[in-house]
Amino acid sequence: MMSSFRKRNKGFNGRSAIAASNEHDVQDESVRTALMFHGDCDITKQEEYVYRFHHEKLPALKPNQISISGVKLTREEEDVIIVAFIRNSLEKAIRFEIVDIMIVDQNGSVLAKKAFDLSSLGEIPALSSIAWRFSFEERDILAQSIPDEEWQVAFGWK
Repeated sequence: MMSSFRKRNKGFNGRSAIAASNEHDVQDESVRTALMFHGDCDITKQEEYVYRFHHEKLPALKPNQISISGVKLTREEEDVIIVAFIRNSLEKAIRFEIVDIMIVDQNGSVLAKKAFDLSSLGEIPALSSIAWRFSFEERDILAQSIPDEEWQVAFGWK
């Protein structure tokens, strides 16, 4: 799946499943990640500013975590599109292959689930965060409906 942020929809809802942002804080052992954009992303300066704003608002991670934080949910017909930050607080770069991504409600119930091939994402550098777009088709949606707010995105680790 190639990431593309060309389609314009409604704003961000600010919800996240875990957390991150920009430097290592020795006092409380938290890690802030640097926001990066994939080379295939075609975003405007205004969109970049919005992503940076939302990235800065995310709480810091603990060292040695990999997390995903959803920031935007939009709909295209019966599909649900999630924009999320994949965050890496490890001291080394990471790569993904096939990864299950889930949309969950505030109680942790799975609303949608899909396996994504993230090999095209490439390497996520140490202490960084990258924005990525996840498209859930109608067949991936497990609930009657997915709320516009009060949702989170999570990895489905096996």
